[in-house]
Amino acid sequence: MFKVYNKQAITRQERFNNALVAGIGATAVITVVYGWLSSLLQIEFSVVYLAIGYAIGWIIQKYGRGVQIQFSILAAVLATFCFLFGDKIELFGLQLFMIPKAWPFALQAVLGRLLAADIHSLLSLAFRLGGIYFAYLKARIV
Repeated sequence: MFKVYNKQAITRQERFNNALVAGIGATAVITVVYGWLSSLLQIEFSVVYLAIGYAIGWIIQKYGRGVQIQFSILAAVLATFCFLFGDKIELFGLQLFMIPKAWPFALQAVLGRLLAADIHSLLSLAFRLGGIYFAYLKARIV
């Protein structure tokens, strides 16, 4: 019996590892740039969250080329981390990474700002959730 193998094909785990490495690297860069620009401009462009989520999903799709749900979950988790840490950088600057003991207080401040009961906070939270949803949708080949 004649069997043909594609020796250049990578396994499902290798595709996920590629998506993981590319996604974490891109998320780190996007987070720092987003937090730094937000602190400089002092203006919140909520549509940017949709673009960030789409970009994270696109990177995972491009480098992972997977069809499993784990790619979408990875993109949603990375987008969530991007938004939370980007907001931390916006509020406290890059020196926050030099003081790890301040992280819980910074997270509390970010979540307190997001979960306030005014229309601005609700819209901001809705756009962030939309960005996470865009990352989830875009991350895998369907």
